[in-house]
Amino acid sequence: MVTRCIREAALLAWVVLWVLSTRVGTLLLCGRLSFCGAAGELRRFADMPAERQEAALQRWNRTRWLFPLRIVFALVKILSHYVFYTMVDENSENPHWKAIGYSVEEWQRDRAEAPAPSRPLDNGVVETRALNDTTLLRSLADRGLSVRPGAQHTVQCDAVIVGSGCGGGVAAAMLASAGYKVVVVEKGNYFAADDYSSVEGPSMERLFEKGGIFCTSNVTTMVFTGSTVGGGSAKLRIEAKVSISACGALMTPPLLRNSGLKNRHIGRNLHLHPVSMAWGYFPENKQAVPITGKSYEGGIITTMHRVTARTIIETPALGPGAFAAMVPWESGRDMKERMSRFARTAHAFALVRDRGTGFVDCEGRLRFTPSRDDTRELRNGLRHVLRILVAAGAAEVGTHRSDGLRLRCKGVRDEDLEAFLDEVTIEKGPMHSTADKWGVFSSAHQMGSCRMGSNPKDSAVDGSGESWEAEGLYVCDGSLLPTAVGVNPMITIQSVAYCLSKGIAESMTNAQKHY
Repeated sequence: MVTRCIREAALLAWVVLWVLSTRVGTLLLCGRLSFCGAAGELRRFADMPAERQEAALQRWNRTRWLFPLRIVFALVKILSHYVFYTMVDENSENPHWKAIGYSVEEWQRDRAEAPAPSRPLDNGVVETRALNDTTLLRSLADRGLSVRPGAQHTVQCDAVIVGSGCGGGVAAAMLASAGYKVVVVEKGNYFAADDYSSVEGPSMERLFEKGGIFCTSNVTTMVFTGSTVGGGSAKLRIEAKVSISACGALMTPPLLRNSGLKNRHIGRNLHLHPVSMAWGYFPENKQAVPITGKSYEGGIITTMHRVTARTIIETPALGPGAFAAMVPWESGRDMKERMSRFARTAHAFALVRDRGTGFVDCEGRLRFTPSRDDTRELRNGLRHVLRILVAAGAAEVGTHRSDGLRLRCKGVRDEDLEAFLDEVTIEKGPMHSTADKWGVFSSAHQMGSCRMGSNPKDSAVDGSGESWEAEGLYVCDGSLLPTAVGVNPMITIQSVAYCLSKGIAESMTNAQKHY
């Protein structure tokens, strides 16, 4: 919990759990439910019957004003379900998967356990955590880098790039192809295509920030952002003619601020493409027209349905852990039923090109609240998603709102469907809502927190990606984008990185000519 949550949330959960370990504290938080047995004995939460514990959780889920309890409920619900369905043994198996109709193919388990023996960039990668002082110097020299020994070894190069994502990777390729000596600094390990697997838990732990459970500090949005964990403790000083930050929209602002930059737009203007999901349950061979064939096979991120100029509909791939963490919890029996349907439940989501903006406070802390326009667009998109699922033959459809809003579709009339859709609302997080319903957005796209512009009054960097405050310091990642793009931004980021790094290479060449 400590590694996956912001400090205040973990502390709040600790306090609530401690209070529940006492009789008086349980009375304070659970009320009359804490009096159990024929004699009405006051008990601690752990000693209460299961049905009373469940009733207390249901009360916390719906409470309007005691939002700290609702935050703790959401936190424990998300983390406990996620861990329960993603933990694996030494054979990459989970004993609960069979009951929900989930399995991982043998070759995927083998891939999770054993990385490929030879990978494309192995000859250029220096894994600092596996090296001591002597072998580190030798490894750097073997790769053609000039190193001056000292308390902090100094590596000399033409360009240093912090981050190896779709922005940093393109920039490194462009500068290296122009003949410059480039050092890419990455906090995590090197993974090639053959290193990836479909085993959800280990993959999320290795490849996503905070293991895939990363929430905004105002508890509105679950953010999925890539971050290969790892790294070493070796300290190096890198001297370069050009420095490029490519840490992504969540990590570039803290890096620039920690480097002494003061521009007020660093960290502002964050866009997240907020997402609201709906689900449809399709019992096997119970559709009016039986579904045959197999799952889609083909390129990923290649299709979508546009609802409006700012809203699109797509389908996610949810493993058991993400599924359990995101669907509503109404009771133990209800959650068991939802998970037993896992293999036959399809999800789709509405994604909005957000006008509202957030703020990156520091590393691991960000705030975001969609605007009213964004919420209106999301509601319209979510209604379209539900219509699609009903038309596809779902036996039951619903949303991820905390009250478990759902509709059984057998024999449903048009007016019944419209009445149900009128009930669909977009609720903010458990910290914000004063109603008895709440929800959490999802986001897999982050951009705009160091936007480019024509002057320092409204941007963090100029049109070439260079800092307004430090010559030779560039940004080359999704944080550059001045607005949300409305679709997966990966190719846009790569295109911007290509143009900017090409310009950086030309400016370095011109500087050499005039030197």
